[in-house]
Amino acid sequence: MLKGIIERMIRKQEIATGESADFLRDMYGAAPGGFWRFALFVPMSRFRPALPLDAACAVRIAAVHAEDCGPCLQTVINLSLAAGASPEVLRAAVAEDLAAMDERTRTAFEFARAIAARDIHAEDLRPVIERWWGKAGITEIALAIASTRVFPTVKRAMGYAQACQRVVIEGEETNARLREAAAA
Repeated sequence: MLKGIIERMIRKQEIATGESADFLRDMYGAAPGGFWRFALFVPMSRFRPALPLDAACAVRIAAVHAEDCGPCLQTVINLSLAAGASPEVLRAAVAEDLAAMDERTRTAFEFARAIAARDIHAEDLRPVIERWWGKAGITEIALAIASTRVFPTVKRAMGYAQACQRVVIEGEETNARLREAAAA
């Protein structure tokens, strides 16, 4: 019975993300305790009390750029679209087209990108983020970056990393690949 509930949860995740969640099936089969701890982590990855939706999604895209070569970015895109994020903002974030973002979204994106890259430039942006969205905004960005890194790491370690791929937004393939893919 529990196995059936788990399978329904995993299928629901696959429908929501548009991506395979076979790594979760393997995790549950091999280490049910680890699966449940991972499941308890997932709500942290969806924490969004302060930032506007487009800025929050841009933050996640910036963070996943540092960690993934396509599938997890596609998941972020799919979840962002389902939440109502602007496809134009998502395209701009994937392409790192700062000029196509409004000031607040661009600043949140740049801050997240700097944090993910351990770039000192983040220190210049933190006071701006805090002025706009307070400590709650800083916390939201911190948790978004940290949680965004978990999924690709877990999938890579479990052998579910996939080849670099182009990202699709509303049925349209983007012109940009992740930085790592472009360098390969």
